[in-house]
Amino acid sequence: MKKLLIVLIVVSLFILTGCEDNEETKKTEVISNGEKVNTAKMEHKHCERQGTLEGGEVSLQYEIYYTGEVLNLVKSEEKVISPNEEILDKYEEAYRGIHSHYTDLEYYDTEVIRGETAVTSVITINYDKIDIQQLLDIEGSEHNVVENGIPKVDKWLELAKKFGTKCTKVEE
Repeated sequence: MKKLLIVLIVVSLFILTGCEDNEETKKTEVISNGEKVNTAKMEHKHCERQGTLEGGEVSLQYEIYYTGEVLNLVKSEEKVISPNEEILDKYEEAYRGIHSHYTDLEYYDTEVIRGETAVTSVITINYDKIDIQQLLDIEGSEHNVVENGIPKVDKWLELAKKFGTKCTKVEE
């Protein structure tokens, strides 16, 4: 039941939002488990979606780092912007609920940031160091980016594209 709730919340964010392409990209410093990750030899794509929901707006941004076909890192920032405290409370509670499933999983870093008019979920997944089996035990293997124990960038991009996410390669 918890997995279904998590999937429904994430899918609802994708469904409720529209798309807007933003060509301004920049390299993001990635901190995983309290340490800076060296991304110098990794390819980098900036992906995003922006849109509206009843009573607010949603901004979904992802930085993905990969080597060849292997997905190394994903940093996501999902922000709900609204003057309505009830909407912000709902999403803050949902984000905290989702994050609670990952508290004991090293290299799956989460943070919920609450402001006066926005709530932001920040998640950094270091696929190079995370316990893949423990991650699959939490998320299940269906609709996952892991194939034969290896996180695949193409699977991530395919899933993101289904929801209208647009990605551009970041040239360093």
